[in-house]
Amino acid sequence: MKLTVIPNSIDHIEKYKKIGAKAFIFGLKGFSSGYICTGTIDQIIELTNRNPDIEIFIAMNKNIFNSELPELENTLKKLEKTKIKGVLFYDLAILNLKIKNNLSLDLVWNQTHMVTNYNSCNYYYEKGVKYGVLSGEITLEEIKEIKKKTAMQLFVTVMGYPIMSFSRRTLLNNYFLANHKKKDKDTYIIKNNNEDYIIEEEDNGDAIYYGKILNGSIVLKEMDVEYVILNEFGIEEELFAKTLSLYQKIIDEKKEHAIEEADHLLGTYRGFFFQKTIYKVKKND
Repeated sequence: MKLTVIPNSIDHIEKYKKIGAKAFIFGLKGFSSGYICTGTIDQIIELTNRNPDIEIFIAMNKNIFNSELPELENTLKKLEKTKIKGVLFYDLAILNLKIKNNLSLDLVWNQTHMVTNYNSCNYYYEKGVKYGVLSGEITLEEIKEIKKKTAMQLFVTVMGYPIMSFSRRTLLNNYFLANHKKKDKDTYIIKNNNEDYIIEEEDNGDAIYYGKILNGSIVLKEMDVEYVILNEFGIEEELFAKTLSLYQKIIDEKKEHAIEEADHLLGTYRGFFFQKTIYKVKKND
């Protein structure tokens, strides 16, 4: 099991490597959504050359427009020649272009709320997709079942603010324009029914996060997946580094008080690890 970090800055790599991070995920400029730390292809190449001891994955997880397909195809061909470990994708154009051009580039199925069962994982694995990022809305038992019944290598997010949705619309900008107010930052906290939600605006749209930090310290030793993701978004560097260290201790089974310490630092919000997602349709009153 490899600790995989989505960092807020490239400057944090060395620090987190020393603590135990074995893999990192970065956005690719122009092709990623919901990533603070992004780079151009040239910057990614430089990054991989400087860090041969870690696995670097690139997120290309935005919806692709038809007009962007030629650039996307050229970008994938360039990435194939780099030392990156794989590409996280949302839009199926990426998979189709990999097949069309017979690219050796490894892909990571990352369709957010859709990666929920082993049959789908097996389908994409047969199409040549090596990895998958499991949905944050499935339980620990479901994760275990998927792991037993697929050859796909799996990622599970175990720490960070959970992403709820992403909109291609610039919701913040639209709100402030409609209300004749000035938008002076790109991140806001909104409240609804006494719950906090974080909305982050970027060039490709707006990401909305739940306002509690997911802390999966208690499930680390129970799921035999290849990668666990810790997302630094919205979290102070010192707190993130302490959490990363505690998670490494839990994985190494030096966990006398590590789980309790992580709970003290982050709280005990476990997301859906122990709670099934239930969909209800309201009756018309």
